[in-house]
Amino acid sequence: MSLRKKRLLCYGTITVLIMLMIFLLSAQDGTESGSLSEWFLSTPVGRWLISFLPEITDEGPELDIRKYAHMTEYALLAVSSGLFFRTLLRENLVCLSGLSALVLCFLYACTDEFHQHFVPGRAGTFTDVLIDTAGALAGLLVLSVFCLTGKRKETE
Repeated sequence: MSLRKKRLLCYGTITVLIMLMIFLLSAQDGTESGSLSEWFLSTPVGRWLISFLPEITDEGPELDIRKYAHMTEYALLAVSSGLFFRTLLRENLVCLSGLSALVLCFLYACTDEFHQHFVPGRAGTFTDVLIDTAGALAGLLVLSVFCLTGKRKETE
């Protein structure tokens, strides 16, 4: 098996696993999801994170940490799918492969929010789609910096 095919298999598998993780976390009812947020905020890492991250809602740290978790999930999805599309399309991440990854993340965020309409105690909103997409964009920007830095080192 060629290195390219191995990379496609690896990045594709990671992308699908992240999508599955997002789906399973979204399938938690409102009580389970709230308990997970409260547990995380009771850990030293959770307390440390929430102490310096800016508030993004007026509803307290539990909801804020959920929004940050969504952004992180979608940043990871964007990185893995960005690498997949970059390998598949054999081109620089900044162009078509980055756009493909962003579109995939946006569409998956839409389906995720639709899915949450059917989960007790959860609600799907377009604002959350935008938060997820912002996380994806942040992930792609970080990945782009790493890809561009790697290219510069190769040419030196």
